[in-house]
Amino acid sequence: MLSQDHDADVRSAAGDQRDDATTGLVVPEPRSDSAARLLELTARDTDQWRADAQAEAAEIVAAARQEAETLLRTAQREAGSMVESARLEAGRTLDDARAAADDVRAESETRRTRSEAEVARLQQVASEHDQRLRGHLQEILARLDSERR
Repeated sequence: MLSQDHDADVRSAAGDQRDDATTGLVVPEPRSDSAARLLELTARDTDQWRADAQAEAAEIVAAARQEAETLLRTAQREAGSMVESARLEAGRTLDDARAAADDVRAESETRRTRSEAEVARLQQVASEHDQRLRGHLQEILARLDSERR
């Protein structure tokens, strides 16, 4: 990180002492050796900062990639788990539906059998009533015939 102390150290290393009446800085005539040394130090520091920034950026990118891979694997596992859970639930629902359908079929068959038995019983009762009514009517007709004669 740049600071005023660092700037002062660089100026001191370059032999640059500033003094001015208003700021207390002395500004000497530019010296090419001092300026070259200052530029060299600045370039070196800039290169170091750039290298540090690139290394930090590479670390951040690597960490982000690692985190993304971890998140992807976790999401894939969770998705697989959810799919498997959905399959199991669908299987249970299908089994329940089949069992309910079987129960309905069995109940329907039982009711149909009972209804057919009731229809047969009622047909038998109707047939018996029919026979009794015929017999009774024949008796009445026979009595009427005998009374006429």
